[in-house]
Amino acid sequence: MTALKKIGGEKRKLVILAVAVAVGAALTWYVKNYVSLEALVAQEEKVREAIDRRPWRSFALGLVIYSVVSLVPGTSGKSVVFAWLFGFWQGLALIILGLTTAAMVIFNLSRYVFQDWIKRRYGRFLAGLDKHLHREGAFYLLTLRMAHFPFTIVNLVSGASGVRTQTFCWTTCVGLVPGSAVFAYVGIRMPSLNELSTHGAGSLFDKPLIAALATSAAFPFAFRFVARKLGLLKDKDGGPDSLATDQSS
Repeated sequence: MTALKKIGGEKRKLVILAVAVAVGAALTWYVKNYVSLEALVAQEEKVREAIDRRPWRSFALGLVIYSVVSLVPGTSGKSVVFAWLFGFWQGLALIILGLTTAAMVIFNLSRYVFQDWIKRRYGRFLAGLDKHLHREGAFYLLTLRMAHFPFTIVNLVSGASGVRTQTFCWTTCVGLVPGSAVFAYVGIRMPSLNELSTHGAGSLFDKPLIAALATSAAFPFAFRFVARKLGLLKDKDGGPDSLATDQSS
């Protein structure tokens, strides 16, 4: 049975990879043949003008879009894009509010709709989460957020756990701040399309941008390392590192 599951999992991965390659090739062909850099620059300028002209309306619309996109796993690049368009502080607010809103939606769906399925699917991690929450309280959930453990899975498992709704909300909001600030800074250091068209790829070789990209990549691993050294994250008892086992089961 385990062997059949592994074979089925490999087939699904191959199908997903094939679809991703096909979509990527189609997008590349379309952009190459029908989208010009000049047109993209013009569209970017229109978007930035609209944001400047109606800041509150643009912020509200951006928040709705960001929250909806955040419900889809694997879309972390949106944080950089929104900060690139809205600036550091507005971008940071959009990121945190949007992610927290999406997290609350998934949390409540897990708690009131999919709880039984979550218990079957992530039973080991759920048992470990409940044990750590009972022993260490909200600080453990805050640590998971700051360590950037899989966003959707933490939301799902937390909804099926015994954590209080308000505790989940504030730990999500606060725990997302450090990493989100790094992504927002990457966004404001990214050159505009007009700068790219004028100065070419050389405009990407910006020392603060390179440092920010390195920090964004290293931050979660560095935080996890420190948290493990302090004993805040443990592999045993169904801790967060057991997610890899749960996902492959």
